Amino acid sequence: MTNTKDPVSSNPLESAENLERIAKFKAQAGAADQKKVEAAKIFDPVALLKRASAIHEFDHPTLGVVRFGELTLNDSEVLAKCKSAAEKTAMTLYLMLKKANSDLPNYMPENILDFYNAFPLAEGAALLQFISEQPSFLPKKPSMNG
Repeated sequence: MTNTKDPVSSNPLESAENLERIAKFKAQAGAADQKKVEAAKIFDPVALLKRASAIHEFDHPTLGVVRFGELTLNDSEVLAKCKSAAEKTAMTLYLMLKKANSDLPNYMPENILDFYNAFPLAEGAALLQFISEQPSFLPKKPSMNG
């Protein structure tokens, strides 16, 4: 008498249904591994240097297209010369805009408040709010009250 059963199908672990489940779980595990790789932060100084020199553009609903650059470590030396918080904020805004708008007048920490004084209030407030929300804007120090 011949055995009519297929030896593969006689093993329940190797059934077509089970093999399909195994393949599905392997695919899910592979996708999860890929997400971990994508989420891992890798310090890439070349990418940082490219980003630091890039000009960013954003179409603001009130201001139109805003062009700006990110601050660099060198900019922090200029900001350190500012005496007040208002001067630092004005200088930060100015430096970011100057990188993308070379025709802006030149300002230094000693006269940066003149830059603030020249801006119309509505546009200045919208611009300051927009720029302060950018990741490249200097973070605000937490207050002593929390």
